[in-house]
Amino acid sequence: MNEDRRDIARKILDYLRKNPDAGDTLEGISRWWVQNECVEQSVDTVAGALETLIMRGLVRKEDIKGGSPLFKICRKSD
Repeated sequence: MNEDRRDIARKILDYLRKNPDAGDTLEGISRWWVQNECVEQSVDTVAGALETLIMRGLVRKEDIKGGSPLFKICRKSD
């Protein structure tokens, strides 16, 4: 994993740990969670970071019928 992706993955996970009920789309995460952390990254980098977090079992992707999927923190009960 490259350094940008690792940094973004850490920021996403930190945000979700502070806000365990949060969930958002790829675009929302890119715009509001990551950009608000004063990091200007492309949606592709955020997508890669989310993919890494999903593969590690830290974040889950929730498909929404007729809409963009949401990404949320994995809880032990998931």
